[in-house]
Amino acid sequence: MKETQISNSEKTFVQKIIAGGHRLDGRIYSETRNLQIAFGSDYGSCMVSLGETKVLAQVSCEVVQPKQIRPNEGIIFINVDISPMAAPQFEANRQTDHTVNLNRLLEKCYKDSKCIDLESLCIVVEEKVWSLRVDVKILNHEGNLIECASIATLAALAHFKRPDVTRVGDKVIIHSIAEKDPIPTVLYHYPVCLTYAIFGSDILLSDPSYIEEAVCMCTFEEGSAGGGLLVVGMNQYKEPCLLDLTGAAIHNVNIVHKAILSASEKGKSVVDVLKKAIISDDTLRLKRVKINYADIITTEHKQSLIKKDLSICLKNYNANDINPESDVEMDDDVQIVEPSKYDVVPTLPKTAELKVKAEKSAWIEISSEEDD
Repeated sequence: MKETQISNSEKTFVQKIIAGGHRLDGRIYSETRNLQIAFGSDYGSCMVSLGETKVLAQVSCEVVQPKQIRPNEGIIFINVDISPMAAPQFEANRQTDHTVNLNRLLEKCYKDSKCIDLESLCIVVEEKVWSLRVDVKILNHEGNLIECASIATLAALAHFKRPDVTRVGDKVIIHSIAEKDPIPTVLYHYPVCLTYAIFGSDILLSDPSYIEEAVCMCTFEEGSAGGGLLVVGMNQYKEPCLLDLTGAAIHNVNIVHKAILSASEKGKSVVDVLKKAIISDDTLRLKRVKINYADIITTEHKQSLIKKDLSICLKNYNANDINPESDVEMDDDVQIVEPSKYDVVPTLPKTAELKVKAEKSAWIEISSEEDD
């Protein structure tokens, strides 16, 4: 199924309100959506919600033979899967350009940045090492998949604990959790991919939604001024680990500098939320509290792209605030009635009113003849 194209009216409307300093969901340019991190019953199982965008990450491990060029280092593999459950334009068991790009950015952020101590995954040099596999499943696509998947991957790696190993001669014994405490993954730093949408020549939108990403990329593909996405990988020490430029960011140094300054503060706050979530999870496990995803899976969540029309959030308007009994100064000739008690009758011209009366009387006469 092909992706639904954005209409010209929707694109023009989004561009105008963003140029005026507003966004569809009522946020400011640098404001992000609500971030929720929840862990499953197993170590390394994590679900992240960024607004309505939801990603599930699971880390697993196995003992394999190391690579010849790095005989004393473990292996890490990241696999991203976007199924039709995330959005209707994706197909099952089929790689798309979006999936390949997302997988490539995650590998650059976590493998090339050397954030994981791969030497600690070695069991026997040139013989046995641990291989970590991170399976990232996109559950709902509502924009900014890169940032949400990045947080889920980092949270799953930081939460994962592998079994302890004992070497006796040439034999390697893998202990269960009941026998020995598992060993956590060693992370040197915590990089997070942060996404910015570019509008015009100097407008950066943090954590863009689906409609904002679509309009941004549509502007870039048309060759207009501005447009494009900017992905910045930043750790808690405010050190850049990744930079992916498209569109206007390639030709404008000021936009890149502005995004890096914003990402340095935002990345540190995301890592702080992640660490607090891990500490809270460890505390609950010590208290023998049952941990699952039931707290964040509710009926209030909606599937991606369930509404084809634009939804606008007005901060200064609330329909529940309108109360007919409130002390509001109104004119004497204005009267509020409840629709359930009174029928709303439109005012018709005299000619139309006579025509309605004629049709009504004719209907009455026909019905009276049928009754006879």
